[in-house]
Amino acid sequence: MDRRLLAATALAAVLLSAGCTVGYQPAADAPPTSEPPAEPHPGYHDGYWYNDTFDLDAEAGLTDPQVDAVTARAMARVQLLRGLEFESDVDVELLTREAFQAEYGDVWGDPPADAQTLDNVQHEALFLVESDEDVTDARAVNRGDTVLGFYQPTTERLVVVSENDPATFDDEMTLAHELLHALQDQHFGLEDVGDGTIDGTNARNGLIEGDAVVIETEYEARCETDEWQCLGTDDDGGTVGVPAAFNWGLYVLDFFPYTAGPPFIDHHRERGGWSAVDAAYDAPPTASAEVIYPETYGSGTYGEARIEDQPRNGWQRVTVDNGTDHARVGQAGLVAMFARTAYDDRASGVVPHTAFTGDDTRYTYDIEYADGWTGDRLHAYQRDNETAYRWNVTFENADEAATFRRGYERVLDYWGGEETADGHWRFDGAAGFEKTVSVSDADASVRVVGAPTPEAVGDISPAVAPNA
Repeated sequence: MDRRLLAATALAAVLLSAGCTVGYQPAADAPPTSEPPAEPHPGYHDGYWYNDTFDLDAEAGLTDPQVDAVTARAMARVQLLRGLEFESDVDVELLTREAFQAEYGDVWGDPPADAQTLDNVQHEALFLVESDEDVTDARAVNRGDTVLGFYQPTTERLVVVSENDPATFDDEMTLAHELLHALQDQHFGLEDVGDGTIDGTNARNGLIEGDAVVIETEYEARCETDEWQCLGTDDDGGTVGVPAAFNWGLYVLDFFPYTAGPPFIDHHRERGGWSAVDAAYDAPPTASAEVIYPETYGSGTYGEARIEDQPRNGWQRVTVDNGTDHARVGQAGLVAMFARTAYDDRASGVVPHTAFTGDDTRYTYDIEYADGWTGDRLHAYQRDNETAYRWNVTFENADEAATFRRGYERVLDYWGGEETADGHWRFDGAAGFEKTVSVSDADASVRVVGAPTPEAVGDISPAVAPNA
């Protein structure tokens, strides 16, 4: 598996690359600074031009001033490619893997209990995690030790992680990617996390990560052709294995911004240059479908699905303090649900994996079962230690809704569900799922109710209570 693809599981603006070993050891001073331009120029930053060459023996080690010089040159290059200038310097911190885990090991720690419950329930509804599985733990397995860098908007810290001790600059690609995030933060602000739903986050990150991947790709191309002198371009990138418990469905969901984002950026850049991309930060996409189909961005095509709460017999709606009271998975979430069956090794998937792969580095999120998505809304409920959900998925027309229902019921069957009556399914736990699920469609909507027992389904939505 390509190391760069694996990096998306870090969920923190991370790209993986391989490269040479650059350690901190006593060495020469920084390269001499260059003659500054008479007028401000995006290809110049803090004493260095974008095309400066450094006489550095990287494998012999770099001093702190040399690292600063490499960073300044990289900042000049990012400025030149993106057409924006840094408003202030960016401090780059190099950490060994051990130091990173000690200092930032809990950066992806457990969320508050109510948020964790809502997150687990929505992923269970998508059959991305099992009934007793925690999605935070599943993501930790996916992520493993793959994080090579991140930018943290709240602290304005940029961290590059090295496998070597002392810490090294393995290449410039991770540095360039994270510097672009710092540039975005200085100009547009990255602290706003949107509506807190999977779909809203994926949509907004499609803009942010798409922008960063486009710049990183252009940066890398200049390194590979030797137009620019770069650290760590002799290695071909290598591959890295995946854990036995790797969750491909979560991976396809989490990788969305990195693979669907660049075409979104290209679409708007081709029509209005970087100014059009800059303008998108004032009104970021709010649905992953806007990124999948960039021509629909800002069109008002996508809206909110509705659910009328009717829980009884002690079931309570799960709401998140200072957060959202519902989930929305979006078209990217629907596609990830089908993708997990395609990459599962126990049987043929509901959809073949070839339906999701466009080339070596990108997935497509435009598949028949998800076509026409216009909105969805999921409410989670809790009683004692049990959970349940209602999920309403809406489409442009009834035919597309019926197509999704057929696909969803194939997913139910794939994971061991037994249809006991029209639209009612029971799971015995053999495949890790233990709920009773009711599926129905009306007009252009598909309505799903999941609960521990048939009686509980009736408690959550009396209108669809199956016969016990």
